[in-house]
Amino acid sequence: MKGSANAGKPRFPYSSKVNVIRCVQKLGPINRAAVAQEVHLSIPAVMSITEELLGHGILIPAGRAGSGVGKHPELLDICGDHYRMIGVDIGRTMVRTVITGLDGSVLANEAVQTELIEDPQLFMTRLCDLIIRTVQEARIDQRTIIGACVAMPGLIEQDTGRIVFSPNFGWQDVPMQEWLNSRLPYQTIVENANRAQARWEIRPGRNNENLTVFCAGLGFGIGAALIQDGRIYYGSSGTSGEFGHITVCREHGRRCSCGNTGCLESMASGSAIAEQGRELARAGRAPVLTAMCRGEFDRIDAKLVFDAARMGDEACGLVVSSAAEYTGIALATSINMLDPDEIYLCGGLMKNGPEFLEEIKRYTRQRQMHFAGRHVVIREGSQDDWHVAKGATLMILDNGWKFRALSFLY
Repeated sequence: MKGSANAGKPRFPYSSKVNVIRCVQKLGPINRAAVAQEVHLSIPAVMSITEELLGHGILIPAGRAGSGVGKHPELLDICGDHYRMIGVDIGRTMVRTVITGLDGSVLANEAVQTELIEDPQLFMTRLCDLIIRTVQEARIDQRTIIGACVAMPGLIEQDTGRIVFSPNFGWQDVPMQEWLNSRLPYQTIVENANRAQARWEIRPGRNNENLTVFCAGLGFGIGAALIQDGRIYYGSSGTSGEFGHITVCREHGRRCSCGNTGCLESMASGSAIAEQGRELARAGRAPVLTAMCRGEFDRIDAKLVFDAARMGDEACGLVVSSAAEYTGIALATSINMLDPDEIYLCGGLMKNGPEFLEEIKRYTRQRQMHFAGRHVVIREGSQDDWHVAKGATLMILDNGWKFRALSFLY
């Protein structure tokens, strides 16, 4: 991939118009003077921009502020009906599609099981059918759709949306964005799922867009994203966030799908926990887990291992505790290097109860440098199954210069 000294930054800075939109998304209904103060523009400049955005249907009048005598300033808000965005979350077990308005309202969604990954082209055909069907069944006017953002795990070339390597899917050098744009009637970009997930945690109204936020996705695989001052950090070659491939175990490290051994993903991901559970059950070392799966070892997944641990299976308890420890080691490394304000832990593994989160926190505190990360707060992220897809819709405005429908903003 082509590198650049500025690749960690957006290809184009957010324009003044986009900054006004983001301000109204966050604080609306809001008057023009307050917008000008928030985005550091003159009131005449904001008046000119808001008039254009009203003309394009992005903003709408929302009444007037205050009460009593005298003229009160007009309030502006985001129009949710005029522009629609499609977000897609391609997970290892499920594919979720959502359509939202510019105000974030969900207009339609649909989910199907992930299948046909052995043949990427067949998978793309099925994915396009799903997206088109979701739009048709929702009876949405296609002229209002800005475009789509498809989010999936793996290394993705920022400019082209090409899948360089996706360990979870076994894909390498797949021109996903090119294929989707040749099949879909909507402009489409492809992004990393962890970045979409992080974008959801920094969504309008959260009041954390000026912070440095590290978001880790702990699920079938493990990845992360860094957001600084509301902008995703991509790195010099667009591959930042490979948190799951920090080496956390050398002597007894398990082989990772990336080719290395002892990666966090190979030791503590949902797929790794399930694999360890199956090995223990087959060896007769996890009696509670064996009873719970009724001897059908292929039924064992990470959730069943967690459940068996809670039921007193000592071997499964050790697997879960080790996963928490390895995650804590990797988080401590990230804190020592990045010193973020907030860390969000998201993904399916975080649905296994607050004890797992607390254990991760404990191991993180043990491993991080004593005076490093003094202000960092570790939080549980959103457990909404649709947050990656909804985060993908937010990335459409972030990449607005790539979409014809938003070209007037730049």
